[in-house]
Amino acid sequence: MAQTVTLSSAGTATMFLNPVPRTTSVLLTFPSSGTVSIEVSLDDPSTTPAPTIAWALLSSAAQMISSNATGGLLYTVLSPIGGLRLNASSDSGGGTFTLKALQSVTA
Repeated sequence: MAQTVTLSSAGTATMFLNPVPRTTSVLLTFPSSGTVSIEVSLDDPSTTPAPTIAWALLSSAAQMISSNATGGLLYTVLSPIGGLRLNASSDSGGGTFTLKALQSVTA
């Protein structure tokens, strides 16, 4: 089952994932205007003691301007990741950004 976070104003929306699966499909859907970036973490938040989570931009997902695309954008991350988050520095223009992640174990 896919995990989902939404963001409709400036700020961040975070989801933590199971770092064991090797493939994660990431789907971003968006309103008619607004700018957002997708960030990824390799840290596993379930370890003890909890790590300081470091975030970096998902390649090619920096500063997506939604008016330049229609519907949504799909990324596939082939390596294990610990978390994803949306990061917006301004409001989305009245709509909502939605980030979904679906993980699978590949042989």
